Amino acid sequence: MELGNDFGLVLLELAVAARTPLERLRATKAHMDALKRSPEPVAMRLLFDIFGRTPKAISDIPESMFTRKASVVMTNVAGASRTLYVAGVPIERIMFWVPHPGEQLGMGISILSYRGQATLAIVADAHLVPDPGTITRRFEREFATLLSAARRTAGGAQQAAPTHEAATRNPPSKQATSKQRAAQPTKARAR
Repeated sequence: MELGNDFGLVLLELAVAARTPLERLRATKAHMDALKRSPEPVAMRLLFDIFGRTPKAISDIPESMFTRKASVVMTNVAGASRTLYVAGVPIERIMFWVPHPGEQLGMGISILSYRGQATLAIVADAHLVPDPGTITRRFEREFATLLSAARRTAGGAQQAAPTHEAATRNPPSKQATSKQRAAQPTKARAR
């Protein structure tokens, strides 16, 4: 909570029709800002809280309603900007995957920032999304393009570039192998 994060759930229409990375970013931010000011997040949280206290057959109702209207679960969490420690040992990197998004939704995407880096993680049903690595590669390309466009828009000011890392994972029950990729905006490297 000290980082300003709170649980919320909204249905966001992504700006996939926008032509440039900056247009997509601006449109998505405008849509998200409008949703945050609307009663939808509070209503959705209340709905899930109420249904979460009922037997499973009843608590599955809002999930079913949600999955009929969505195609992917995505979360963005702002992590600490400073180094965190566990038992005195510095944490180098943090990543997480969203909980499996249900039978109808075959993919969950999480983005976590920590110490000036953003990490993308994808969990996917191998039958619905056979190559989640394609998504991470396109994310890397879009991130680099967006960073370059933002620098040009800011008058070409050279500043320390945040890096990002991407990882994909297919649940073991769906596919036995895991694939992890990490990248910097201008140069990819395999892990």
